Amino acid sequence: MKPSRILTSRTAACVLGLSSATALLQAADVLDDPDQSGWFIRLGGRVSAGVRAQIRDTQVAPLAGVGIYDNGYVKPDVGGSAATTWNWGYNSGSQLQGNDVVFQRIDGTPRVGSSSSLRDDPRFGGEIVSGFEFMRFNLWRREVKFGFEAGYSMSTFSSSEHAVATGTAVETIDGYPLNGVVAPIAPYLGTLQGPGPLLSLTPSTHSTISSAATATVDSRLETDFHTLRIGPWFEMPLTGRLSLGFSAGYATVYSSSSWDLTESLAYVDQSLPAATVLKSHSNGAHWSPGVYSQLRLQYRLTQHVGLYAGADWQYSTSVSVIVPGREARFNLGSNYGGVLGVNLMF
Repeated sequence: MKPSRILTSRTAACVLGLSSATALLQAADVLDDPDQSGWFIRLGGRVSAGVRAQIRDTQVAPLAGVGIYDNGYVKPDVGGSAATTWNWGYNSGSQLQGNDVVFQRIDGTPRVGSSSSLRDDPRFGGEIVSGFEFMRFNLWRREVKFGFEAGYSMSTFSSSEHAVATGTAVETIDGYPLNGVVAPIAPYLGTLQGPGPLLSLTPSTHSTISSAATATVDSRLETDFHTLRIGPWFEMPLTGRLSLGFSAGYATVYSSSSWDLTESLAYVDQSLPAATVLKSHSNGAHWSPGVYSQLRLQYRLTQHVGLYAGADWQYSTSVSVIVPGREARFNLGSNYGGVLGVNLMF
């Protein structure tokens, strides 16, 4: 009988140990605290993609035609004379050379046009979300939590571009005789109706110079995207500790941009004007309304601390930043993200 008593004692100890362990595990899975307020805070890091930027060339093409120059014009007036006109103008006193007014025009100058879409993927940032539980209801024999949340997230877009365009430029130089007329002090703008000092309609001198030319654009575009969102959320338990969460609602993006742009133009022939450099800087800030949704898996470590991982989608309207002759347009549209962080429950 002694072996049986020993076996029985060991069996009873094992049963008691297993029962105790089971009770502890069950107690550990009872994570809802009736004294909790239902408030929570989620703190997480995020990675996102989908924002594109396009730099557009918005410069208006210069006027062209007979008698139109980069530094003035000589066009017929209402009098209809084929010899002289008072419908002329010039920009600088340096154009008065002897008895002539000299005008220049450069055609065929290369220009960097619109660029293709720029991307900065992936973009890294973070989010903080706070909310509360409003009510619970049963769905498919599971107790589903329902509430509202408000959140903030941030990410940064940064992109640089260097673009080059080449071509052949032709400079036209025409001199128009004053024939003894005293030219008004520059700048002078004569009119179609006149009257005014008369200038010959036919140039006394004409020459052209051809030269290879290179245009370059260096662009640095940086934007911070600050997203505010608010909407309802749902949470459905999958196991004792694991649950599935879903949020959706209104989102608005505040974009703060800084754009530095340098454009240069250089001619091979030294007789043409020296290389020009135009530097532009612009700061832009815009609000872009939209919508968002997020799907999360949440694992509770304790009654007050959990982990979550999820994916989200957001749609927002486009925004633009403008400098002279260029526009950077952010096509926010649909963009996607992933989040990973800690959930604190109170």
